[in-house]
Amino acid sequence: MDELNFGLSMPWTGTDFPRLLDTMNQLDLRYLDMRGIGDKQVLELSDTEARQVKEQVDKHGINICGMSPFLFFRLPLTVSEDEETLRGSYREHLGMLKRAIELAGIFDIDLIRCFSFETEFLFSPSGYRDLPFDIWEKTIERLKKAADMAAAAGVTLAIENCHWNNLGTGFLAVKAIEDIGSRNVKLWWDPCNSAMTSGENPYPDEYAQVKDSAVIIDMKDSVIDKRYSRWSHVRMGQGNMVDWASILRALARENYQGIVAYESCYIPEGKTVFDGIRESFSVIRDWLA
Repeated sequence: MDELNFGLSMPWTGTDFPRLLDTMNQLDLRYLDMRGIGDKQVLELSDTEARQVKEQVDKHGINICGMSPFLFFRLPLTVSEDEETLRGSYREHLGMLKRAIELAGIFDIDLIRCFSFETEFLFSPSGYRDLPFDIWEKTIERLKKAADMAAAAGVTLAIENCHWNNLGTGFLAVKAIEDIGSRNVKLWWDPCNSAMTSGENPYPDEYAQVKDSAVIIDMKDSVIDKRYSRWSHVRMGQGNMVDWASILRALARENYQGIVAYESCYIPEGKTVFDGIRESFSVIRDWLA
């Protein structure tokens, strides 16, 4: 697996962190997407706790490659910047970004993930015609304000495409990045999320368009049924929509320099998340042998 920089996008609840780091060492995974420890999401960590985490990771020879707070995740756009919702307000999320920037300094990283607000349009960037503003333009406006904060602090904001947010596919996320026009905004590409949004295999067409913008690629596999808007996470290679073998081989062939981070969503029946990680990497090794 020397051709690609493999890492782990960790589960953030209930994780045995020392065991997670040991498992990464055993599988030769050198990059960790920091999402949280124990029952705390990453932004809930104190400075002291964050330094302790960094020390543990460093002792295992692992690099923290990015941080994954739930910035703007399913946050409505159809409210004012100060209006409270079930997911807080936009200004509160800007405060979360400020805290993420502080933690990035402790973790010695320059990459912070964000999302693109609650889904408000279905098929067109023009958005719903009966709203007092254009959804696409409002999405760009609010993401650009966050991007300006990140740029002033010297960090990169990486937008993850997600089926629960306006930018559900890699195609849409890259279009948004172009419209934002900031050099410090990149793509956190999740091909499975693209498939959940569009019902299509993101390889080869989406792959070709987004690969040069992607600084991290989240890797998971799922059985997806768009007819009923449902899915279940499975071992790598058992999904029904994303051609992961072709994606990984293409990344290796083209000398992709970003991180491919396995998102540990799959837990085998009667086993643990660590068993799921091992099973999936056994398949990945076979693909790249």
